Amino acid sequence: MDLHLGERYRSREGAAAYARKFSRSWTRRISNWRELALVGKALARAGPAERLLDCPCGAGRLWPVLLRHATRLCAADVSGEMLRQGRAILGDAGTVPLAAATVARLPFADRAFDVAVCHRLLHHLSVAEREQALSELARVVRRAVVLSFADAETGRARRRRKRGGSSCVFLAEAELAAEATRHGLELELPVLRKPFSTQSIAVLRVRG
Repeated sequence: MDLHLGERYRSREGAAAYARKFSRSWTRRISNWRELALVGKALARAGPAERLLDCPCGAGRLWPVLLRHATRLCAADVSGEMLRQGRAILGDAGTVPLAAATVARLPFADRAFDVAVCHRLLHHLSVAEREQALSELARVVRRAVVLSFADAETGRARRRRKRGGSSCVFLAEAELAAEATRHGLELELPVLRKPFSTQSIAVLRVRG
């Protein structure tokens, strides 16, 4: 991950700015509503979870949706400031156990969760970092991983790649499917695409 990006998210100002990011304007709010609806659809596809992990959880933006699909939710993020934002912003945050952790090294037992959610992270990671993240997520789940990725096959992604200069790491469905397979996961098709966005959401099922 970009070091400057990581430092920004660990700072109080950066975490507060991220918490406000998705409600700054009416277009952001509509986009956020569509994104949360897509996450809910992916979780419905993955099936009800007694225990669900959200990592990285950021400032808890997904929690209202996740709590509708899980009996117990656990959230983790490498940024203590992000975790503090989550506690402060959401009224139900006190009911969510929080852990300071990175997706590359999760402090949980094998198969501790039914489902894990990894949202808006993969496009920041190198290939090696992404492989480590998939390995850890696959290790801690019994049934499925729900994750977002910068989808190389969307029209917006193709335009951004053509212009160049983007630090975003794009993935095609076939690339994600191959990486998932190496870690005992199977990409369920079709992936869920958000209109006018590079971000798509995939359900990766534990094989066997």
